[in-house]
Amino acid sequence: MAELQTREQALAYLAEMSPTETFQVQPFPHGWVCTKILSPQQMASGEAVGLARLVIDSETGIVYVYPSWSETMVADAHTTFKETGVNRAGRQIYPHQWRITIRRMREDEERIEYQMTAESLTDPPEPNQEHPLTIDKHTYLCNPTDWLSSVAMSHAEWMSRQNQGVWPELDTTEV
Repeated sequence: MAELQTREQALAYLAEMSPTETFQVQPFPHGWVCTKILSPQQMASGEAVGLARLVIDSETGIVYVYPSWSETMVADAHTTFKETGVNRAGRQIYPHQWRITIRRMREDEERIEYQMTAESLTDPPEPNQEHPLTIDKHTYLCNPTDWLSSVAMSHAEWMSRQNQGVWPELDTTEV
């Protein structure tokens, strides 16, 4: 696990996770509350509205995403989680827990069907998942609708936007 006792160590860990972004970090007893630093253009475009906060747990090195609450509210919520084991607001985003691969099987004007494989990256690992994933190209509804399938659909749709509407033949993402 990464050593996360100083501001510099926390910032280096965030740079490893997200090399193109910079953060402001504030210490609290269980780690660091992190806020993405936005450019003046991002601020002017309204990206600050609803900006999530991150927490680096200094004991485990796990990074959680929290709602756009005040730093104090986020620190209090994470402290409650550490004390009770119940995390009502935060969700782990790093280290990644799943590697999701999609392989295109069929495609027509309305739908695209992928074979989805989700490989657990946790220790001990969760059971891997493998199943067909069908996406409606107009509504972006997918079947099945479980969390990992929704992540795969969202990633495939994002890739199609990056490629002028061409859906990926094969792609991988981690969450």
